[in-house]
Amino acid sequence: MDSFCSSSCTGSSTGIANQYISLLLSFLVSNQCSLSSSNTYPTDYGETALQRGFETYDFIIVGAGTAGSVLANRLSENRDWKILLVEAGGDPPIESTVPSLLASLPRTTNDWQYTIESSNHSTYTGRWPRGKMLGGCSSINGMLYVRGNRGDYNNWEALGNPTWGWENILKYFKKSENNRDPIVYKNYGGKYHATNGSLAVKLVDEVSTISFDIIRAAQEMEYKFLLDPNAMDHIGFTFNQANLRDGVRESAATAFLAPIRNRTNLHVVKNAQVINLLIDKEGVVSGVRMLLQGKRILRALARKEVILSAGAINTPQILMLSGLGPAQHLQNMNLPVFRNLSVGKNLQDHPGIILAFKFDQSTAAAYSQDDLLRDFSQYLMNRTGPFASTGPMYTVGYVNTHDPQAKFPDYQYLHMDFQKNQTAMLRRSLRFFGYNDYIAEIGAAAATDAHVLLVLATYLTPQFRGEILLRGSNPTDKPRITANYFTRPYDIDSYVRAIRLYMRFLSTQSFQRREVEFIRFPIPPCDRMKFDSDEYWTCYARHMITTVFHPVGTAKMGPDSDPSAVVDYRLRVKGTKGLRVVDASIMPIIPRGNTNAPTMMIAEKAADFIKEDWECVTNEY
Repeated sequence: MDSFCSSSCTGSSTGIANQYISLLLSFLVSNQCSLSSSNTYPTDYGETALQRGFETYDFIIVGAGTAGSVLANRLSENRDWKILLVEAGGDPPIESTVPSLLASLPRTTNDWQYTIESSNHSTYTGRWPRGKMLGGCSSINGMLYVRGNRGDYNNWEALGNPTWGWENILKYFKKSENNRDPIVYKNYGGKYHATNGSLAVKLVDEVSTISFDIIRAAQEMEYKFLLDPNAMDHIGFTFNQANLRDGVRESAATAFLAPIRNRTNLHVVKNAQVINLLIDKEGVVSGVRMLLQGKRILRALARKEVILSAGAINTPQILMLSGLGPAQHLQNMNLPVFRNLSVGKNLQDHPGIILAFKFDQSTAAAYSQDDLLRDFSQYLMNRTGPFASTGPMYTVGYVNTHDPQAKFPDYQYLHMDFQKNQTAMLRRSLRFFGYNDYIAEIGAAAATDAHVLLVLATYLTPQFRGEILLRGSNPTDKPRITANYFTRPYDIDSYVRAIRLYMRFLSTQSFQRREVEFIRFPIPPCDRMKFDSDEYWTCYARHMITTVFHPVGTAKMGPDSDPSAVVDYRLRVKGTKGLRVVDASIMPIIPRGNTNAPTMMIAEKAADFIKEDWECVTNEY
């Protein structure tokens, strides 16, 4: 199995490491210990539908990912409502539940396997993994729990979206949350955190020794230690909070779908790709058409609403295939035009670049097969140890490269460290982020004589905007994704600032004590330039740019006065009736943090909108 593993998965022998991983997965399968609470997901209604068709539902939710799982849970609380949840994939495979195997699923049937278009502004044309299974991207992501900050959501409200300010949306973050960390809850519980929600949140358990030196180096640079970036302070360095429960991944599927698997008013149909919406000339949406199990095209009807929760790529694709989108583009695709909307525009992402460093060059002890066996046994026996953590992603920093006095960050530094001799794992890590074999081999070679630290400098406030377009009218064709990285000069300048800021860490006593040294990847166009010049770092950024897998914004929320808005503040698609979008597509501006927690918040808030609009009674589970 070609998996991207944690620092405890790959020793000096890749073959032996993979044998241990295979044994681990076999053990988990045989003992059914992957889920946090219920040991199973809702059964697949697909075979029943193939035999006798679908019933008529009150609500049809398209996509059982992060948002769709939350919605299915909340709407099915009303026993009088019948809910259909449609998912293009199946149940998450067993390896998705082992935290350190966090990237073993890209390029499999559990990933949509999207790629982005080439650009004149950067060399990146890599993959955009998107989860194709229950839980969606929450079953494939890095599990980091980051909300963004009050400035993000107050800005959403200022753009003409009532009730989306921080004081209104904080309760929806808390509604989902089961904060399991006594340190965080003791200091910020009540106001910022809750313990009675469905989603487990905790600080990472396993922290490497370099993590403490990163924090100390940051303090030397006059950055404070952040106890909780999800509370009131947002500039500083800290340890990551993550969606983990008892040594396994906590996805939206384990948190929101598994516990309600026996609700009789919820039907979940798996391996069913929605082709388009059933919509009339008046803009009334009455249901969906789907290809079920690759066998038959079936219709399902909704009395009240169809809710698209298919994500920032699939949601605009379905809208455009249904005649809702840019009129000229739809005409070019020989599709009908029911409503001319800016669907697929406003695409945003958090791009990142890798900075690589050697450390402990004179003292590094090699990671051995005995170390691997120890960690493997620890996970099998107790579900603890490095296998139970978020790979090597322990430490994170938030800075503002433009204004040191700012309250909110413009960059996130995510740290990933690898022990000496973990060459195979380091090679896979670099390939996972889209780098070619040449860069991956250079990075792997560095681990033959030292430990290695990768720093992913993530741009949190990008100015560029991309778009999603159809390739044609065939619904099974993957859409065209244009990211437009580095099309704005300000973005280039910000990366130079971010690189220079982090390179200053090399002068701290904490980094010097650990013998931290920058690894200079050979990049021919850049090597002709003076090292450490602005010209060099600009070239480096263009060649080392990658995605942090946070696409949002392609069905933008906004007022009628905003011609680029696709949905109103209650997430109803403009010019239609009976249709909402509830996922990361609606974000007008990307939050300054990871996007999984904000997507859950959006779904929690949307569920209340829907209940209000349909006069939800209290006949609930």
